[in-house]
Amino acid sequence: MKNNNKKMKVMLIQPPAWCNNNRDDMNPNVPLGIAYIGASLEQEGYDVRMLDAFVEGWDMEKRVSPEMIRVGLPFEDIQDRIAEEKPDVVGITSMFTSQRKNMLKVVQIVKNVDKKIKVIVGGAHPTSAPESVLSDNNVDAIIMGEGENSIHPLIEALIHGYDLKELDGIGFKRGNNYIINEKKDVIQDLDTIPFPARHLLPMEKYIDAEFRHGGKNTGLRATSVITSRGCQYRCNFCTAFKVFTRVPRMRTTDNVVKELQLLVDNYNIEEIYFEDDQIIAKQRHAGELFDAIRDNFNLKWDTPNGVSAWLLKDEILEKMQASGCYNVNLAIESGNQFVLDKIINKPVKLDQIPRLAKKIRKLDMTVNGFIVAGNISNDHIETLDQIKDSFKFCRKHRLHPHVSYLTAYPGSAVLDIAKEKGYLVEGFDWDDLLINRQQIETPEWSTEELKSLVEWEKFKTQIWFIITSPFMAKLGFIKQFLLRPKNSYKFIKNIFSRLHTRLYDRFRMVT
Repeated sequence: MKNNNKKMKVMLIQPPAWCNNNRDDMNPNVPLGIAYIGASLEQEGYDVRMLDAFVEGWDMEKRVSPEMIRVGLPFEDIQDRIAEEKPDVVGITSMFTSQRKNMLKVVQIVKNVDKKIKVIVGGAHPTSAPESVLSDNNVDAIIMGEGENSIHPLIEALIHGYDLKELDGIGFKRGNNYIINEKKDVIQDLDTIPFPARHLLPMEKYIDAEFRHGGKNTGLRATSVITSRGCQYRCNFCTAFKVFTRVPRMRTTDNVVKELQLLVDNYNIEEIYFEDDQIIAKQRHAGELFDAIRDNFNLKWDTPNGVSAWLLKDEILEKMQASGCYNVNLAIESGNQFVLDKIINKPVKLDQIPRLAKKIRKLDMTVNGFIVAGNISNDHIETLDQIKDSFKFCRKHRLHPHVSYLTAYPGSAVLDIAKEKGYLVEGFDWDDLLINRQQIETPEWSTEELKSLVEWEKFKTQIWFIITSPFMAKLGFIKQFLLRPKNSYKFIKNIFSRLHTRLYDRFRMVT
């Protein structure tokens, strides 16, 4: 039902973000979550405004620690924008637990402008840790899971004073009690959701940014798209199912093609990075989608979240390449089969990867491997030798590794195990929930031992790829050195620093 009352104004905000000094850990991508929410609200008749304070302040930064900067609009500017817009409701996205304090600062700013403004927080963090968000009295309610079918009834209830108790997929605080209504009304037909409200966002800023999800901007006009929701697998470190469930749901091929055509027509898009957790979960559907992309467009595309190696058949790979895929990220997570079977619980069979990697390269696509270091389960701890196996595997089969330390996200099995076993580091803080920081220490290894090993193996692997690469690839490395002299200096300095540290450690062991 359309909202026939006074046209209410809703402002949707993505907060600024903490980044490392290289700015390569947080990517200036279209915030698809609030973009979908914005489109759904427009369809209901709301006056919607969007503020991506991260990308609109992409050229602004403030030092918050020796290792971190905050990128985005100053909070004073955000307050001015809210005061100027005078919204009835503000929705704030909170995707990453480590960024929650920036979200809470925006929450406070909203109430500073006008305490009557209703504040709703959504995203992966409130979904996985609802009570931590609701403990801030400035938050009126949270949305858990996908919010397109929850946001309108929640706004109506907040504005008109209706009881929230029966609303699906929301949380709120009543007195000292937290009321958490788990998400049950899952959207089965994804085609019913309108395309993201990109027209409310500064699209050229995303397109022009140096970074994108998965790495550096390739130079093509690129943006992100999601064609499916849900993942049926049970990797013990993952929390994606908290938002999108364990049931894969696919948009129809026709629906995806219409969105891609809109992106080409309105924004001259040349490249897509598909943000799906499981774009090839249903083989026939994936094949039909790739055929349609091949027949209708001249696009390049990538899957920065990775693909499930066990689902990659030759026919699917050939369709991927024919439709413009240029890079395949294999989410293998480990190069040791015991770790995959007994710790991570991931159905990868490593003996299938060598042939698969060769096939991908034969089709003239690059291939990378996702690696997680420091895995734990209820019964086992990944050893340092097993971590070495992952790097050896990548070198042997020429998989460029993208390495993350095991991260104990709220809502993950890993966090529960680490708490029960006493593996969390002393002073464990959600601020440290970053893939380049260690939050876990076990009887098998300390954080220092883990970091020393991983950094050395990453360094060895990087040097090995340079040495063994064909001549043209070596020229590419030289070109990068010439184009980015500061980064080149840091890289060379890092080489000597690591060699010095390693030789010193070896000398200490001998003496």
